[in-house]
Amino acid sequence: MVKQHKFPTVASRNSYIVARKKDKVNTQELAEEVDLSPSQVNRIYKRYKQNGQVSRKKGSGRRKVLTKAQKLQLLRAAGRRPGASVQSIIDEFNIPCSDETAITYLKSMGYSYKKTQKRPYLDYVDEQARLYWAQSYREYPFTTTVFVDESVFQVGRPYYSWGKKGDPIPLETRSFPPTVSVWGSISMLGKVSLTFYEGTLDAYDYQTLLRNHLYRQANQLWGEGVWIILQDGATCHTAGSTIRTISNHAGDIIDWPAASPDLNPMENVWSILKDRVAKRNPQTKEDLKNFIRQEWRNLDNDEVITIAESMPDRVQMLIENKGSYTGY
Repeated sequence: MVKQHKFPTVASRNSYIVARKKDKVNTQELAEEVDLSPSQVNRIYKRYKQNGQVSRKKGSGRRKVLTKAQKLQLLRAAGRRPGASVQSIIDEFNIPCSDETAITYLKSMGYSYKKTQKRPYLDYVDEQARLYWAQSYREYPFTTTVFVDESVFQVGRPYYSWGKKGDPIPLETRSFPPTVSVWGSISMLGKVSLTFYEGTLDAYDYQTLLRNHLYRQANQLWGEGVWIILQDGATCHTAGSTIRTISNHAGDIIDWPAASPDLNPMENVWSILKDRVAKRNPQTKEDLKNFIRQEWRNLDNDEVITIAESMPDRVQMLIENKGSYTGY
């Protein structure tokens, strides 16, 4: 077996190759010594005979497709143009590269092409209110907190699908697709409860929903008057009669800043459920309900716990971002 040699630099390796070739050493044997192919060894020796150099001239390699300035421009454009395709970005900013080159570079920098997410507009007042809220709850553990929220699922919600390049993937839509309104709750102990409701919730309907689907479950987990409820500022949540009713069962109600879906872990659970339900391609309202129930049951409790346990991190991120979006 031929012993392989290690070299501190490419120049020292190439000098060794030249010396050994002058000694009439077999090319195959020499290639094994320096861990190169025979053609590479011959090319190095040929270059030496042509110009007397053992190293390639600096700058003689393959020219990079994108300059540093163009890479920076591509990254900035991708960050500032949500929803824009790579083709539209390189056309608009006149970046001289192919779609594939731009996509490869963006992926190497951690970018991916994914669904956009709606989020409320935050003005200065909103950001300051969010920041004040986060500072107030900086040390709050949220260990006995129930995170509650409502959401609407609908037939025909878009989702990703594989297809041949250049071929459109059709998704038939309806003018008035069947929808289902859902209320759910989670905590740092996992899933708590999920149920359906019809129409728009008023204060009375919401109080009935909590009485049937939250109080007993929460009392079993922590005891009456111990647990805390976190909910957004919907009218049915903040009505005086609702506050009085909840206060008879819960230990406290956490005030919630406006325009802050990124602070409620239940929003992340909705996103997971909607993706999984959509992939099952429901066609009717009953399909929606059945798939939602099944996916809620199938949802790993440990995954829910991980999502809920992110709450202190969300608060800290909100402080670091001075009230702007947390990224959750």
